[in-house]
Amino acid sequence: MLSRHAETLFWIGRYVERSSYITRMMDVAYNKQLERSARSSDEVWWDLLRVLYLEDDYRAEYGEDVTTASINRYLVFDTENSSSVKSSVTQARTNMMNVRDIVPLELLETMNRLHAQLGAGGLEDFVEQTPHQIYETVAGQCRAITGAVDEAMPRDDGYRFLMIGRLLERAEMTCRMVDVNRTVSGRDVSSWMTVLRSVSGFHAFTREHGPLAPADEAVEFMLLEPSFPFGVLHCLQRAWELTQEVIGAGTWQSPRLAGRLTADLQYADIPAVDSPDLEGVLERIESGIREVSEALHHDLYQFGGDPLLYSFEAL
Repeated sequence: MLSRHAETLFWIGRYVERSSYITRMMDVAYNKQLERSARSSDEVWWDLLRVLYLEDDYRAEYGEDVTTASINRYLVFDTENSSSVKSSVTQARTNMMNVRDIVPLELLETMNRLHAQLGAGGLEDFVEQTPHQIYETVAGQCRAITGAVDEAMPRDDGYRFLMIGRLLERAEMTCRMVDVNRTVSGRDVSSWMTVLRSVSGFHAFTREHGPLAPADEAVEFMLLEPSFPFGVLHCLQRAWELTQEVIGAGTWQSPRLAGRLTADLQYADIPAVDSPDLEGVLERIESGIREVSEALHHDLYQFGGDPLLYSFEAL
C-alpha cells in the first residue's frame, strides 16, 4: 500500500470519529447547561471549548458572547473552524474521494449522505431550540459509516490504517470527555451516567457496578475497562495490535510507542475525580497518543519521500 494512501485512510478514521465524538460531547454539555443558571451555563460551554483547545479561536470570532446557538454554529457548521463537525466531515470525504478505488462503495455512499445533510443547510434550523436533532443525525450517520467499514471493508492494511486512526481519536476524545465532565460536574453521579449514555456505556457500566456507583468508578471504567469499546485502554490495546499486523511494520517505532502507552495505562493508578492529579494522567495519555500518531506518520515515510507532499494536508 502506498504511504499516502495509508495516511489518507488513517485520517479518514480520525475525522469520522472526531465528528461523532464532538456531537456526543456537545450533547452532554447541552444537557448539563440546561440545569444551570444563565451565568453558570455559560461556564459549561467555555469548559467544553477549553477541553477542545478552541477557547481562543472562539473568542477571536464571537467575543465573550456564548450561547447555545453560537456554540452549535461554531462547533458543527463553521467551516472556518478546522475542528468543526462540518470541516471534519468535508476533510474525511475529500480524503475518501482520493482513495475511492480502495474503499467499498457502501462506505463512500454513507459518507456522501452525511456530507450532503450537513451541506444542505436544513440542520442549521435546529441550532438553538432543538440541537438534539443535530446531534442525533450526525451520530447516527457516523454509526452508519462505522457499520459500512465493519461489514464491507476487507481486513487488509487499508482497514488497519483506518481503524488505527479511529481508535486513537476515540481514545483521545474519551480522555477529553472525562476531563470536561470532571471540570463541570465533579462527583455528580447523574452527570457521569449521562456521559456513559453518550458513549453507549451506561448499560455495561450499571450491569457491573449498579446505577448509584460513585463517580470514581465511572472514570475508571471509561479509562481502564478492556471490554468497553469506547474505553481508552481498549482503544489503545486494539490500535497497538493493528500496528503490529501491518505488513512490513517490524522496524517501525509506532507499535513500540503504542505498546508502551498501553502498558503504562494498564497498570496505572487512576486518581479520584476531584484530585488535580487526574488532569495530569489525562494529559499524559493524550500526549502519548499524539506521539504514536506522529511516529506512524514518520514510519510511513522512513524510506524516502516528502511527508508533507504526501500527507493528507496536500490532498
